[in-house]
Amino acid sequence: MGFRRAVFASDDRMRVRVRVLILIVAMPVALQGCAVEWTREHRLYCRSQEQMLIRETLYFGLSIPGGGEVSDADWKRFETDVLGQAFPKGFTVLDSHGAWRGDDGKTVKEPGRIVVVVHAENDGSEATIRDAIGRYRSMFHQEAVLRERGVVCVSF
Repeated sequence: MGFRRAVFASDDRMRVRVRVLILIVAMPVALQGCAVEWTREHRLYCRSQEQMLIRETLYFGLSIPGGGEVSDADWKRFETDVLGQAFPKGFTVLDSHGAWRGDDGKTVKEPGRIVVVVHAENDGSEATIRDAIGRYRSMFHQEAVLRERGVVCVSF
């Protein structure tokens, strides 16, 4: 009987371990559906003459799915009507050439534009960035616009 009890106790411990492992794996997946936005603390110590701001770098591809490219005139119109209105304090546009893999698994090489914007951290700025990206995607039938975001120290 002693051996049987030891086997059952071992089985119970194994079941507990499996349940704990399942919870560890399942918890992050379950929390993804929550409305809470998780952020990580990022410590950046700016000098006294600097401000801590957000730098957004947006990567806009110029190839249009199905053929064609966003023309210089179309880009200028987007730059004036959307970016100029969204970022009246200023932004920078750089010509680029890059590659990315689309939803179909194919690698696409294309010319593009990189837009850099520095702004304060607030809900209005977040909405403005998302709106500009959404309008570009809609206007030029884009799958995506890459968005890179970081905290920077700025002096004027």
